[in-house]
Amino acid sequence: MNARIMMVLHSHIPYVKRQGRWPFGEVWLFEAMAETYIPLLINLLKLHGEGKVTPITMSFSPVLLEQLNSKYIKQEFISYLKERENMARADERYYLAQSNQEFARIAAYYASFYRDIRRDYEIELNRDIIQALRYLQSKGHLEIITTAATHAYLPLLDRTSLESQIYWGKRLYEQVFSMEPQGFWLPECGYFQGIEDVLIENGFNYFFVDSHAIEGGKPLGAMSPGGSGEEVEIETFASTGLSTYRPYRIENRNITVFGRNSMVSQQVWSADYGYPGDEDYREFHKSSDKSGFKYWRVTNRNQSIDKKQPYDPDAAQLKVKQHAAHFVSNLENTGRHAVEIGFNHPLIVGCYDTELFGHWWWEGINWLSEVFNCIHNSTELELVLPSQVEPATHQAKLFESSWGMGGKHYVWENEETSWMWDIIRKAGEEYQSLKGMEQETLMGQRAMSQAIKELMLIQSSDWLFMVSNNSTRDYALKRFYEHYTKLLRLTHTVRNQQFDDSFKEWLRRIQYEDDFFSCL
Repeated sequence: MNARIMMVLHSHIPYVKRQGRWPFGEVWLFEAMAETYIPLLINLLKLHGEGKVTPITMSFSPVLLEQLNSKYIKQEFISYLKERENMARADERYYLAQSNQEFARIAAYYASFYRDIRRDYEIELNRDIIQALRYLQSKGHLEIITTAATHAYLPLLDRTSLESQIYWGKRLYEQVFSMEPQGFWLPECGYFQGIEDVLIENGFNYFFVDSHAIEGGKPLGAMSPGGSGEEVEIETFASTGLSTYRPYRIENRNITVFGRNSMVSQQVWSADYGYPGDEDYREFHKSSDKSGFKYWRVTNRNQSIDKKQPYDPDAAQLKVKQHAAHFVSNLENTGRHAVEIGFNHPLIVGCYDTELFGHWWWEGINWLSEVFNCIHNSTELELVLPSQVEPATHQAKLFESSWGMGGKHYVWENEETSWMWDIIRKAGEEYQSLKGMEQETLMGQRAMSQAIKELMLIQSSDWLFMVSNNSTRDYALKRFYEHYTKLLRLTHTVRNQQFDDSFKEWLRRIQYEDDFFSCL
């Protein structure tokens, strides 16, 4: 029987609207829109137009959906695309003047890319990514699920904050898509025993975990902090005898869990032998000092940055086709192996960050499109959605886990971040101390509404990850402190009912800066 392939893409960018532009801030979102979300949607719409049913599952953090739906972001994104196209044209003229035909050709390639993305966004999508998602979901090409409201790392939150993040994650999804989400993505695949009860209370039918949460063994450790210099103890989880080739019901609970397949995950993101490290693909870590464009290919993943050779988009596209065919061939082999060991209709779940494709791995969107085509043409594979999988009959008890280095919580709680968790707990207590106070004035209600937004922004896993990873650490700390300071002023003012003109003007500015979750 055919092996069933469940492709799950998790989409998240932290709240960056009006929080700086470049080098940190809104550009992160604009890059993801231009390099990942729009090309992916255009490819999915093209497959739909060709009559190819290639269903995939996508999760979107509510804070990302709110930004994609923002009139301000939509307008600023058009300006960003025009800026990038103009910069690429300026690079092209510069390199032609230097008689550097190779780099001039790459610059022209970038100019065409941003021109085409602007056309697709304005004409094909009518500046409405959300509507395209709704359309694809209505046609059975997507199953869209939700996650925690601001992508908090749930295993380390107090119970009240945990419930709030999940509750608002569902409510905000409903506001955007006018339907209930069936599935929930645990941020960073962070699981602990008991979280399923909160998911069940909120009406969720399924969620995802990393492979070792079900099977045991050594975790893959997809994400590495790399900045603290600490030795990380890699725990080996006891072997359970279970397999991710089938879904499970959580022991004595009416909710399904799907486990990420380790093989299909490692093939894509492994630093040692994953596809993005191929010599012909674009090098992510080297950029032009002049414009920021990337003109080089990986060349040799173990070679120093100064030895990288010029990028050739045509050569990279040939590798895309080869790697897609290789990946699907391995899926077929894996499916056959699963059948041989007793799984008559095996399920193979591949879970990835959406932004890996296109943004981090420039050729990744084209690779995905080729993979979808190859699976469509395969006689041994079929793409499925979680809602198309029969109810689980086998039970499993899961290990506390994540898909981070070490398999548990190290990436988000370590010597570099332990003090941040102290503040996160204090912030939660600060907000909860006001919950019993009835706010009779409109100003008091507005202040409390803004306070929960600031609290949930403090809880975002992004600041912890950036500090652990020592990447954009200063920006992460700035944002973390700013939201905490805002929360403290809000709660202090509400507690003392001191709504003077100075506070009112400050609150208007804060509401403009942190303008999201309008239903709160």
